[in-house]
Formats: sequence, structure tokens, C-alpha cells
Amino acid sequence: MRALCKAAVLALAIIAVCAQSGVPAYAGPEGKRIALFIGPTQDKFLGGITRGVTDAAAAKGMKVTVFSSPFDPTLQAQQIDDAVAQKFDMLILQPISQKAVVPPLTRAKAANIPVVLVVVPLTDASSQDLYLSYAGYDDRALGSLAGETMAKQLTDAGHKEANVVIVAGSMDEGKAPIRQKAFVAALESHPGFKVVATEDTKWNPVTAETMAGQLLARFASKGIAGIYGMNDTLANASIQAIVAAGLKPGTKPGNIIVVGGNCQGVGIENIKNGKMAATLFDNPVDEGKLAVDKAADYFNGAKLDKAYYLTPAEPITSANVAAFEKPCTY
Repeated sequence: MRALCKAAVLALAIIAVCAQSGVPAYAGPEGKRIALFIGPTQDKFLGGITRGVTDAAAAKGMKVTVFSSPFDPTLQAQQIDDAVAQKFDMLILQPISQKAVVPPLTRAKAANIPVVLVVVPLTDASSQDLYLSYAGYDDRALGSLAGETMAKQLTDAGHKEANVVIVAGSMDEGKAPIRQKAFVAALESHPGFKVVATEDTKWNPVTAETMAGQLLARFASKGIAGIYGMNDTLANASIQAIVAAGLKPGTKPGNIIVVGGNCQGVGIENIKNGKMAATLFDNPVDEGKLAVDKAADYFNGAKLDKAYYLTPAEPITSANVAAFEKPCTY
């Protein structure tokens, strides 16, 4: 009887330690409840992440509840608090705002609910203990590869000097400033090539077309040789602005070279028809699956690294576009 009591006390102690450390008391992903926090799911990229998470979780016996937000950090904070109150087993989260998400994640930590981030990690040093891991693409690598790709395309078109502009996403925080900084560093490591302007479009293609048109007019005397649109929708808007200005997008001498990102369907079509030089492979379904894989590893007792990166190996151009057409049409 005494041995049985000791065993019971030991078991309770282990459960208490697990609760305090954030290690799951009962190993295994089966039956775990995941709260997914994501931007508007009608966005193809974010919809792809959502599909990747829900499909992969179902295959592992986990249940996902999706909390979508129209890029509203206040709403996301309320949603996180609701999920904490409902005692979900884990949060998989796209930070709508890397700053505004800190208070609700602090409350999630106090409730011993683990967090895996997607889309973008938290970069502030004081926020690193609020999440277990980031699972997704490396935006520094994406920005750097875009810059190197632009430099090669400019060189191949005969440019020894070139002015390039960036049609960016939201530069306040998140992915866009990370990509922009890496792109500039990579491009300007090639003498004669420089970024002369960056415009914040908030990821809005209508705004992007207007901004690109204004940049073309603003630098008409100096000339713009290349435009980096941070995703293919922004790149496509830039192409429309180029055509509207009576100029020609493409890869030949005298054309304006456009490099995109996120390998969206419109980008693949623009590469095939010669209007866009390149895009970068960035599959959201894979990102969602990776996040779930790491969640399952955690529930199986593994200690997670702080980041798991998906990194594109090569740009997508006319030379290899056929191989990427299917995975980029998500």
C-alpha cells in the first residue's frame, strides 16, 4: 500500500512539473486541440497555410479550430485570449502584429499553452520566450535570393549600372522589412546596381499598381531597369503599370526586369509569357504541414529548435518554370 501511495505521489509530481515547464503531461498528438490564428483565409497564401495545417493535423489525429482575422491585431489579441480561456493544447499563430501580439502571448505563456509561429517569427529579444518555435520560410534567404536573381537578370540583359525599385508589402513590421533589407544587401553587393526607392503597398495590388506607376514617372529621367515585387501579385501589378506607361516588361535589353516572390499562379503565367523574369518558390501548404509536424514532435516529447526554415534552392525562371507550375498554383 505504501509503495502504491509513493507511485501515486510521484506521478502527480511529474504531471505538475510538466505543467510548469510547458511539456505535455500526456505524450502523443492524438486528440490534441490546436487553435490556428491566421490572416484572411481568402488570401491564397494564407488559405494555403490553413489547408496545410488542417490536413496535416487531421492525418495525425489532431483537431484544428481556425481563428481568422482581416489583418486586425486587436481582433487577434481577443481571439488568443478566447483560445486561452478554452484551454487549447497549442496555438499555431501568424502574428498580425509582432508588437501587439506580445501581451496575449504573455497570457498564453502564463496558462502554459505552447505556441508555434508561422509566416514570421518574433524578432525582439524580449519576446523569444513567448513561443516554442518558428516553422516556415526564411525571409532573409528569400530577400537575398531575390536580390541575387535581379542582379543576374540585369547582367544577362547587358546592364553594367541599373536603378531598381522595390514594390513592397507592409513595411511597418513582419516579412517585408526582412526581405527588403536582404534584397538591398544582395543587389548592392554588385557594383553599379542600386535600390533607389521602396514603396509600402500593404500587400494591396491596387495600391501596388498606383505606386509602381508613380515610381516610373518619378525616375523617368534616370530610368528604372528593374522592379522587385515582394509577391507575384505585387509583381503583376507592377507589370500592369509598366505596360500602362508605354514601356515593356521582360528580360531582353531595353525591357524592365520584374522579379516577384511566393510563386503564385499569376507569376508563373507571367514568366511563361515572358513578362516576368523570375519568382521564388514559397509554398504555403508546405509551411502549414511543417508547423503541424513540429507540433506533433512536441507532443511526442521532443525539444524543439527555435526555428525550422524552409529555404528555396533556386529561382524560378523560364528555364525551369514547367517543373514548378503545379506546386505554385495553390
